[in-house]
Amino acid sequence: MPTPGGGRGGFGGRGGPAAPALRRSAGRYPDGADTDSNCRDFVLQAATTLPAEAPAGATNIKVASVGDFGAGQTIIIDAGDNRETATIATVGTPGATTVGTATEAGATVIPVANAFGFSAGQTITVDSGANRETAVVASVAGGGRGGRGGGPTAITVATPLTSAHAVDAQVSGTGITLTTPLTKAHDRGTPIAGGVPTPGAPNEYYKKSE
Repeated sequence: MPTPGGGRGGFGGRGGPAAPALRRSAGRYPDGADTDSNCRDFVLQAATTLPAEAPAGATNIKVASVGDFGAGQTIIIDAGDNRETATIATVGTPGATTVGTATEAGATVIPVANAFGFSAGQTITVDSGANRETAVVASVAGGGRGGRGGGPTAITVATPLTSAHAVDAQVSGTGITLTTPLTKAHDRGTPIAGGVPTPGAPNEYYKKSE
């Protein structure tokens, strides 16, 4: 039976490179209802990945996309022995990358390793510690959500940076905040998914309010 069109999980988006294939399932929502419309009767499982490592004890994780997630939702992080579940407290903005070329205070263009997940108007955090600052994305170049393909990969911010930032400093969206700390460490690229099908019982899928 056909399932609804793909969700917004993964790294890509309009105007950006194709998103990596994520293994997702579809289930009835609400359970048992049949209106002869697959797009109305089924929900595609929320799925994304971690573009940055998440240490044990963290209560905030950076994600490639946030479109299918919401507060109160239970998510599955990782697989096998490293699998754990968590509950979302708040959903922020996607994306995580690193500074590709050192930038000086006053710069408005940040060369980055990749621009997947970032979009104009988004608030981002640049660096950590004493050099940590926030900025608003004006435009994204070189790929990624809302970015222009080709050319150097960079994020242009709306106002000049107040600090200098070294190569490999983290640039990220606000991510997803959890209600409790992670019990395990998770590598970059780790899959994150919403509820899985539960044959014989109500599916534990989540659907954001329209």
